Amino acid sequence: MSVAFWLIFAFLIAFSIQWLWSRRRFYAMIFKIPGPVGFPILGAALKLMPKEAILKTIHEHSERHGSLMFSWLGTYPFLVVTEPDIVRDILTSPDCVNKSLVYEAINNCTGKGLFGLEDPQWSIHRKHLNATFSQKVLLSFLPIFNEEANELLRTFDDKYECAEIITVLQSFALKTAIRTTMGYNCGGRSIDGDSNHKLLTNYQCLVENMTEMAFSPWLAKDFLRKLLRIYEPYQKAKADIQKFLRELINKKYVSDESDFQPHGPKVFVDHAILLMRKNIFSRQNVEDEVNVIVIGAFETTANTIGFALILLAMFPEYQQKVFEELLAIFPKRGEFEVTYENVRDMIYMDMVLNESMRIFTPVPLVARQNSKDLKLSNGITLPAGIQICINIFTMHRRKDIWGSRANIFNPDNFLPSNMELKHPYAFIPFTKGLRNCIGWRYGLILAKVVLAKMLRNYIFTTDFKYKDLEFIEAVVLKLEQVPVLKIRKREY
Repeated sequence: MSVAFWLIFAFLIAFSIQWLWSRRRFYAMIFKIPGPVGFPILGAALKLMPKEAILKTIHEHSERHGSLMFSWLGTYPFLVVTEPDIVRDILTSPDCVNKSLVYEAINNCTGKGLFGLEDPQWSIHRKHLNATFSQKVLLSFLPIFNEEANELLRTFDDKYECAEIITVLQSFALKTAIRTTMGYNCGGRSIDGDSNHKLLTNYQCLVENMTEMAFSPWLAKDFLRKLLRIYEPYQKAKADIQKFLRELINKKYVSDESDFQPHGPKVFVDHAILLMRKNIFSRQNVEDEVNVIVIGAFETTANTIGFALILLAMFPEYQQKVFEELLAIFPKRGEFEVTYENVRDMIYMDMVLNESMRIFTPVPLVARQNSKDLKLSNGITLPAGIQICINIFTMHRRKDIWGSRANIFNPDNFLPSNMELKHPYAFIPFTKGLRNCIGWRYGLILAKVVLAKMLRNYIFTTDFKYKDLEFIEAVVLKLEQVPVLKIRKREY
């Protein structure tokens, strides 16, 4: 063989040794933390295929290996956590603010907004945008919440059952998100049905592709997407959304047309444009942040409302308790106005929503990466560069935290007497710590307004059994099969 061959061979051997040596601290974690054995190069990636099996597989392995599990995703070291103390270590550490590499797919879809920005840019954006979800701003949205919820209510007047409750709620939540984010109401009317349907279809396409790319990173490569003939629909959906939002931003920027309520409460886009005028944000920052906020506001809110309705339909005894509380607050059914005082008075509704989000965790898996070495409260030090998955789905089902019936829906889990001894990080539907969800109060207020109107006016039932629910990880939580809900008007 030639000298060149042996030189190349020697170089490759030396490079491999150096690369393995540089990762020795990662390999040492195998002896400190249990976890599933993976394959060379692929790690445990094959165990997470198909994507529909991701959540179930991670849940099963977390229960088998314990509250701290170490493995590999490709060549990346991957830690899965379900221990509240360790979750707090991670979510409160300034060295774990950055999102995991798996979220690059979301940046591809929505742009680099609050969801995917890295520090220090994230801290700057979050500091300037916190005011957009202040108490004053949220209270100014209540008339919109009531108006849109009343319109939603009318769609159920002639329905005896609903096979697509999540889709119906997504359409409602998207219209509401556009109004509250962009101040856009088409001269006093919500977005027309055709425009809203097209926008919803585009966002659904975006979310579906985002999920595919998050768990199959090679699909982020354009040439592969073209080869698989999935490039064009995704690019068109993304372009249509960008065009829609860009046009609204342009009108906001250059005009004071009445359609855009320039003298009304300042909404998200107003703040973002003001930051652009001050040269704190670029034009791209404004577009990206608006896109991220809209998709976050409508997707998780619709799911939260829909999942609560599904659970109450399956457990009529709890639906009756909610109704009794609502009857005391709203003696007459119909299109009553829900005030902030009413929202605060819905104590049992709070318990139902919290328990619903415990069982149907809005975002079941949240991932971070540590930029520096991180010493955990159990004494283990994580070397910088580990991908850390907080498995909220499993943590919300731990029997040592939630009791022997942790897998069963029971709002009494959130009675003050049952929560007072719980770890503050045992229940984190919107995450917690330094990088919690900016819009969590928006989502809860809107959910309570909608549920109050729907449950005061209708009775929801279903033949679908709780034990037959199958959960899917799709960045947000989804159901393999959405139960058909039967609807009956209340007599009083």
